[in-house]
Amino acid sequence: MVDPVTLKTLIAVNREFFGGRWSEKDLEELVNPRFGVVSDLSSLVERLSAIREKNLADLAPPWIMETQR
Repeated sequence: MVDPVTLKTLIAVNREFFGGRWSEKDLEELVNPRFGVVSDLSSLVERLSAIREKNLADLAPPWIMETQR
């Protein structure tokens, strides 16, 4: 499992790589979304990790699945 993304981590990355471009309030929204429109960043990272771990050789191309329906 991937370590959860924390506000402290995002603040450090924002400072180091982006010169503090985003406010702490904006970064907080990524960690703990209040508007409910977007999943929190930690959940997104977990989902992407699960997709990367899949062996694509085990998955049929979509056009083959459509012809089998």
